[in-house]
Amino acid sequence: MYELGHLGLYKNVPKKSMFNPVPDYANDAYTLLQYKSHLRNEFLIPLKANGDGSGVATIRLQSLESQSVKITGNGKFYTDESGATELGTESTIGTLLTSLYVKIPAGESCYLVCGKADKLSGLGSESTNVIADGANVPYINYCAINYPLINLSVIRFASVLNSSFTGSIDNTPKLTYLSFYNNLLSRFTGSIDNTPNLTRLSFQNNLLSSITGSTDRTPNLAFLAFDNNLPSSFTGDIGKIVKCSYLSLKINTNCAFTYVTPRNNWTPAYDILWVACASMTSTMVDNLLIDLDASGVTPTGNKLIRLDGLCGAVTAASETAIASLRDKGFTVVVNTQGE
Repeated sequence: MYELGHLGLYKNVPKKSMFNPVPDYANDAYTLLQYKSHLRNEFLIPLKANGDGSGVATIRLQSLESQSVKITGNGKFYTDESGATELGTESTIGTLLTSLYVKIPAGESCYLVCGKADKLSGLGSESTNVIADGANVPYINYCAINYPLINLSVIRFASVLNSSFTGSIDNTPKLTYLSFYNNLLSRFTGSIDNTPNLTRLSFQNNLLSSITGSTDRTPNLAFLAFDNNLPSSFTGDIGKIVKCSYLSLKINTNCAFTYVTPRNNWTPAYDILWVACASMTSTMVDNLLIDLDASGVTPTGNKLIRLDGLCGAVTAASETAIASLRDKGFTVVVNTQGE
């Protein structure tokens, strides 16, 4: 169970003498329902009908142990995505990724009520979104992560346009995988300093979100893509993220990366290294290119090294390294003296 240290997040909660802890899903405001859910160790996923309500949403969740999931209002579970056979208002998710098939009448809303919030481990999986868009299919309606989900490790919500999430990654201390790109309605905040187990962060084209922190606090980070996310700002020493083979921060000028710690333990292959920070001085850029070449790393995927934009210009010191990296198959783009 939780320590209830985050209840100050909730505003306009009735005073204790007037407070009824039993959720009234039809009448309570979502903020109040969250407060009550926190007290009951439940997690709510608000859903809303789309179009004529004829479609069935597939919602994929995972738990550390089997737990009940109920649906409120006139929402119903079904046996599969065809929506032919009704299951009622209660289902179960388990330790393997579980698909819940949900249908909601046109014009209505409801909640999924997960009975063990502290055991919820996945909103989707590393390969599968928690929900997909579809014609007349219900969507997730600003699901808020406003209190700790202490065992949530995966959130995958890539290129889903209708559904939305809000909240802070500070409430997901065991998060390892966050894929949340091309989702223009959602708004996440928080610091990766509070997610030390993070291995993948894919957050491109999410213009409302603001994530901060230092990659120095995420030693297992292997993939960081944060393109076109202007409100966010990261710092870190590229020499310390030794497991990372994909680092792309194009169109993100608020970041302040450096290369201070010399590095000879690069990953065997590198996909993309794209940094455009004013904090990268000419000496840092030279040293990074020299060390990367000397490591023997081979190109894979995008085969791209871009240290241009606001980065310092290269000097003659890295000319040989740049030529060698290009010979190996990398595309190398840098600023040169006089530009």
